[in-house]
Amino acid sequence: MNSKTFLLVALLLSCTNLFAQEVSYYKLVRANSNRDVSGGQFITFIGKQCYESNRHGVSVDNGRLTLNSNYSNAQYTTYQGSSYWGSSTTFKFNADKSVLNVVLDNGDIYVYKRATPPAGATTCSLIRQRSSSSSSGYTPPPTYQVQQYPQQYPQQQYQYPQQQNPTPTQQQPQPQQKKICKWCNGSRRISKEDGFSLGMEKKYCSECGQTVFQGHYHIDCPYCHGTGYE
Repeated sequence: MNSKTFLLVALLLSCTNLFAQEVSYYKLVRANSNRDVSGGQFITFIGKQCYESNRHGVSVDNGRLTLNSNYSNAQYTTYQGSSYWGSSTTFKFNADKSVLNVVLDNGDIYVYKRATPPAGATTCSLIRQRSSSSSSGYTPPPTYQVQQYPQQYPQQQYQYPQQQNPTPTQQQPQPQQKKICKWCNGSRRISKEDGFSLGMEKKYCSECGQTVFQGHYHIDCPYCHGTGYE
């Protein structure tokens, strides 16, 4: 094999590797969130991007994420972009991409583990809903009911009561009752997880009174700023 042939073969192999795609199935194993989600997601990797897809690598139009080299190292690989969870999502994988952490700006973390797809699973469990109005491109204008008013108002129907002094209850408005924060349920603090704690030893948390993973900790509730009320 001469040098020109060798260079041509090497170039073809590099191009094939560059555009080759890899599809993996990730099953939800833990969630640090109040949202009710379950199932698993097919993730397709191609070049420096990844996206949610069906089992054949075809995108489900949830979005696309791009490799962020500034937040990647030998232990973690980080992708950022759009996904089912919104336009600002972080996919954080461990070294061999067997564990996926979906991290949101509000602090929610969803931990997925690479697994064999269930029988009959052909696409992601979570797919964005498409509105029917967007497909037609036409939104009908709102309708308003026309109110009918009489042309003349009989004077006898308007009788004004004599002026009376307001009662004490009218002078003093009742204080509004505070609403308890739905995120911390009034406790002023919430629990968090660092995500990558699968397989690690557990510990006892004195604050919540439960046996938890090593990555478990508590912070002041960011939604009510530690007040316990909305």
